[in-house]
Amino acid sequence: MPETLSESKSRTEEAKEKYYSFQIKAWTNFDPMAKTLARVAEGIEHGGGFLTLVEVLEVEEDLASIADEEVRECFANILAAKRLVKNVHELPKELIEELRSALKTEGEVPKKPPTLAAISSATDESGSRAKHWP
Repeated sequence: MPETLSESKSRTEEAKEKYYSFQIKAWTNFDPMAKTLARVAEGIEHGGGFLTLVEVLEVEEDLASIADEEVRECFANILAAKRLVKNVHELPKELIEELRSALKTEGEVPKKPPTLAAISSATDESGSRAKHWP
């Protein structure tokens, strides 16, 4: 099946993306462990701390180069959702209604935002890193 112009353009835009693995170190005058990253950043912005280091650990030129399968899949899902939103008008009406229904159902389930309590601040002895996303 031939590729449409919007699919071609979408793939070109995706190819321009770079992916960064980074580490942040900071000091705060409050306990960040039970707070979301957004709340910690807000506290720092209001004078409750400061960043001491932002270090880029890896840079990947494309999605396929990301070694961590779970991270790669999360980014792939986000890219697919962006393509869907951009081209939703091209979908069959029945599918659009199905998506609306799924989003409405999903929106009714309250999701607890991830907290820093679930994030390990250092690499363990085996060298593996804790996952940092929901």
